[in-house]
Amino acid sequence: MRTVRHVVLAAVAIVAVGTLALAGHAERFRYMDSAGNIRFADSIDQVPRQYREQIYPPTPTPVLDKRAQQELMRAKEKEESRRIHAEREKKREAEKRRAELDKQRLREERDLRRREEASSLIRSGR
Repeated sequence: MRTVRHVVLAAVAIVAVGTLALAGHAERFRYMDSAGNIRFADSIDQVPRQYREQIYPPTPTPVLDKRAQQELMRAKEKEESRRIHAEREKKREAEKRRAELDKQRLREERDLRRREEASSLIRSGR
């Protein structure tokens, strides 16, 4: 008796998940209007006739549950945070390299002035 109940519950669960999966992928039609804006429509009838040749194939848009939406948002925020961190690190490295080059240039200018002073002292006979 228990086994039959488990089989029935499993079958119901599989049918429910399959139904939700099919319902979650509603077809969306995407087209670009004359102003260059991307527009979406739920059916081909909602797309103006002059834009229908642009549609191929309809883009599926999955319907996400609240938990999946939150996970997606967290993943996007994490990726944005990584990108911002990488940009900051790049800027720091560029500033560090620029500072090193400035120090090197100042050393070279100082050495050049010393050589010029030494050369002028030698020429003047001191």
